[in-house]
Amino acid sequence: MALLDGLRRRYQQRWYGWQPSFNVQVANLDTAALYRTQPNLRAAVSFLADNAAQVPLKVHRRAADDDRPRVLDSPAALLLQRPNAETTPFELKRAIYSDMLLYGYCLTLVLPDKDAPSGWQIRQIPATWVNGYNGNWPFAPDSVIVTHNGLSVEVPWERFILFHGYDPTDPTKAASPVEALKDVLHEQVESNTFRRQMWQRGGRFNAYITRPKDVESWTDEAFERFRETWRNSWAGDGAADGGGTPILEDGMEIKQVQFNSRDAQWADAKTLGREDVAGVYHFNPALLWPGTGQTYASAKDNARALYNDALAPSLMQVTDRLNQFLLPMVGEPEDNYIAYDITIKTEGTFEEKLAALQSATGAPILTRNEARAKLDLPAVEGGDELITPLNVLAGAVDSAPQPTLPDAGEFAAITATKDAPEPKRYKAAPMSDDDVEMAVAFKEFFKHQRDVLLPKLGAKAKNPEWWNADRWNAELTNTLYPIALRQCTTQAKRTLSALLVDSSTYSEARTQNYVRAMTESRARMVNATTLKQLKEVDEWEGDEDAERATYAGVFDMAEDSRSDSAGAAFACAVAGFAATEAISQCASGSGATKTWVVTSGNPRPEHAAMDGETVPYNDEFSNGAMWPGDADALDVADVANCQCQVEITIP
Repeated sequence: MALLDGLRRRYQQRWYGWQPSFNVQVANLDTAALYRTQPNLRAAVSFLADNAAQVPLKVHRRAADDDRPRVLDSPAALLLQRPNAETTPFELKRAIYSDMLLYGYCLTLVLPDKDAPSGWQIRQIPATWVNGYNGNWPFAPDSVIVTHNGLSVEVPWERFILFHGYDPTDPTKAASPVEALKDVLHEQVESNTFRRQMWQRGGRFNAYITRPKDVESWTDEAFERFRETWRNSWAGDGAADGGGTPILEDGMEIKQVQFNSRDAQWADAKTLGREDVAGVYHFNPALLWPGTGQTYASAKDNARALYNDALAPSLMQVTDRLNQFLLPMVGEPEDNYIAYDITIKTEGTFEEKLAALQSATGAPILTRNEARAKLDLPAVEGGDELITPLNVLAGAVDSAPQPTLPDAGEFAAITATKDAPEPKRYKAAPMSDDDVEMAVAFKEFFKHQRDVLLPKLGAKAKNPEWWNADRWNAELTNTLYPIALRQCTTQAKRTLSALLVDSSTYSEARTQNYVRAMTESRARMVNATTLKQLKEVDEWEGDEDAERATYAGVFDMAEDSRSDSAGAAFACAVAGFAATEAISQCASGSGATKTWVVTSGNPRPEHAAMDGETVPYNDEFSNGAMWPGDADALDVADVANCQCQVEITIP
């Protein structure tokens, strides 16, 4: 605080002005000119800005921890839907992200507008219009000088939102990413200039004809006759003998001259320049300039990584600034906040979403008329009812064969129970973001583990002295435990609520020790798999297509596919324990049962055979487990990647 007080007193004694230095100069070209003329820079910036601008910014209200309804009629929501009279939401976001990518900086003005639905308008000011900062505090300007066409306006802090990146020497400035590309861009400018000069000044031919010097000299008439014959027969659009083989005379020979880009290394330099640009902007160059080794699967993963890794920081920076500065400025209610909806780009294809939704709900999700509308077909009478097959139960799909009609002796029992209430059922599936939250935790752990272990790994690792099992098990346990405990409590209360059971007596404290033991067991299993794969790297060395052929490949696979599958499996296991524990604590005398439910399209044969198996809630299933993913009773092979679920039924 003493340092800040000293700075405050010092800067109160004098007014400081800052002249912008984010406009990079390369070969007499400024940043804007580089964007217009350099294809690699233009491609990268427009690609990232356009994709970031596609992500919707939505306003939500914090109604509860698990209830965040969208708001459409607040000042901020209306402003984001109509930034100003001339600009669409996409255009505003594209301009903001483009300025940040080029200059590391963007200024937006927020002004009252009585004609706008929100009462406000927001405008992006081109970076080249910003002529300086004024103020008496070194961490933020009091005002910004905006100059255009000779007119200068001083905009006070209350009327602008300043987005800017990082500068190592000044918290009010931003180092332009283009600054780091000066050498690369300069080389590209000079290379393009050289190639243009070659095309303008170099000879334009790919073959010529030689004639021995010791033969009879040509007369002018003979030379003209040969040239005209060649033009008419072998050259030009009207060549009569084009495509054939010319017959030469007097020992003549045809010499070919071809441009060799390999010798000039232009292609290599171009590829290197693209990789440098992509590196500065933190995205995989294969997204924009596909390589020869790219497959459909890798392209799909790269596209998702674009939003999860490359664009997520910029999206978060913009939403944080809007939440902290824009919302109070326009009078937004305190419980409202802005968030970007990245699911629009990462939730998969329509077919993938439809399959996931149908699997999660256990029944058809569209009426016939809704489906016909998607095909631009007219509605039909009676098509607004949701058709549910007779073999589909509420909350689960019963794959067992349809029962036969009862004989006469069974009708009495059926008649006696026909008025009994329908049983209450609840399938304990992970909630919408539970598996994602677990997967992210695994991914972050694997990244940290990679950073620590890769420098220590030598050529072989069959007997690794560098592996500290206690450390890694403890770190992963501490990472997963709070997530698992929170998900367990939430799932237990959802189970009781769905089954209409009072949850007031449920105690999270009674589950803490067991949830921690579950987490420790899962951590040991995951780390044992990682160690096993690291030891086996040398066995895969000859297989260039195997991800496990290198130590880095083992961690690539861990951060990608293993994180997702481990997150989904552990979330399912926690949900299964939570549901049975909730019944044990709050409905032990209800006669509840539990059913093993297979949700995977390719389950283990042992689990497929158990699909639909039902036992009392406090009994073991036929494989000895209390719920799917019960690591106390099942082997690692039965737990890993298992996404089976448990359904609770109360008669």
